[in-house]
Amino acid sequence: MVTVLQSRLAAGVHVSDNQFEVSPPTSDAIPDRGPLSFVLIPSFLLGPETWHGVGEILGRLGYESVIASPATTTPRDTDHIGPWVDQVVEAAMTEAEGPVVLVAHSASCPRLPLVARRLIDNGRDVHTMIAVNGRIAWTDGLSPIEADPPLRDLLDGMVRPNDYLPPWHRWWGSMILDMVPSEDIRKRVFSEAKPVPRALFDQPIEVPALPDTVRWAFLATGKMYEPSYEQAKAAGWPVARLDGEHLHIVVDPVTVAGILLSLIDRCDDKTADHVADA
Repeated sequence: MVTVLQSRLAAGVHVSDNQFEVSPPTSDAIPDRGPLSFVLIPSFLLGPETWHGVGEILGRLGYESVIASPATTTPRDTDHIGPWVDQVVEAAMTEAEGPVVLVAHSASCPRLPLVARRLIDNGRDVHTMIAVNGRIAWTDGLSPIEADPPLRDLLDGMVRPNDYLPPWHRWWGSMILDMVPSEDIRKRVFSEAKPVPRALFDQPIEVPALPDTVRWAFLATGKMYEPSYEQAKAAGWPVARLDGEHLHIVVDPVTVAGILLSLIDRCDDKTADHVADA
């Protein structure tokens, strides 16, 4: 068995202990849990490049990883969620083996239970779901703008006459330079950002029931999703917070990969009553 820090050192990068904040784990080691497969799900506003670095690090540490790459819908479509779930599930069913760890970023986080339910119904073992800097779907049937009312005004102020929103990175102006300081990384990540239909934010998101054996964890990068972080912590989930920006997964994939493994370790160590971290 190897510790998370040793794993990251083995990847050739030193990470200092004060770079991230985590609730204390009950074990320093990654247990021998069998061959987990990571299904890395990008925000539906960006593309697979956001998870490329993390997937590469996980691979160097001996873990299989699949990066889902669902196609976007159009304003003419009436269902913006079903086809997305279909494509994520297909990637997981055809490319991932063994127990599955679902990891979603940002806008895709509320859809995690839908993916998990479909995989379980198809006979797959879903080990853990990790939401990374995104909202958690606590209430069944809420649309994104119902769950986050200020979002409606933001989107309505940007919508184009063809009912598309501009690519995500154009929403933030110069703030995007703080999120991703490297020009090379910005080019690679934002070349995949496409216009998306305004209507997809109006569709309610169902929250299906899942077995108690499916674990949850939450990783925050900065404080953009502080309410979700606090909700997850209050619910007794293993949580972690990195001192970074919303796209820290592309800025420091080594640390992110290490924290994901640490969260899984702590999910394995959780007792049945899901006692909250101290």
